[in-house]
Amino acid sequence: MNNFKFIGIILMFGIFLSCNNDDGPTQEQEAQELNQMFSEIESLANSEKCIDSEEWTFTSYGSKACGGPVGYIAYSTNIDTELFLQKIEEHRVAQEEFNEKWGMISDCSLPPEPIGVICENESPVFEY
Repeated sequence: MNNFKFIGIILMFGIFLSCNNDDGPTQEQEAQELNQMFSEIESLANSEKCIDSEEWTFTSYGSKACGGPVGYIAYSTNIDTELFLQKIEEHRVAQEEFNEKWGMISDCSLPPEPIGVICENESPVFEY
C-alpha cells in the first residue's frame, strides 16, 4: 500500500511540475512585438526616396484605445503595396487586441488627416 502512495505522490508531483502557469507573453513583450511590427512597416515605407510626389500616397496606421488611428504614414506606390497594406492591417488588429487585453487608455483625439504628400529633400512630407 505504501508503494501506491509513493507512486501517487510521484505522479502528482510530476503533474504539478508539468503544469505551466505561463499565460502567454507579458505586456512588455507584446508591446515590443508591436514596435517590431511597426519598424517593419516603417522600413518598407522608407525603402524608396521621395522624388515624384505623384508616386506617393498615405494610409492610417495603428489603433487608439478609444478607436481611430494612431497616425498616418506615407508610402511609395512603387513598393509592394499589397504587402505593405497587409502589414498595416495586421499591426492595426494586433494593437487593437493589445489595447483591449491590457486595458489601455488613450486621449481619444484623432490625428489630422493629410490631404496629400509632397517630396522635400527626397523625403515624403504631408500636406494638410
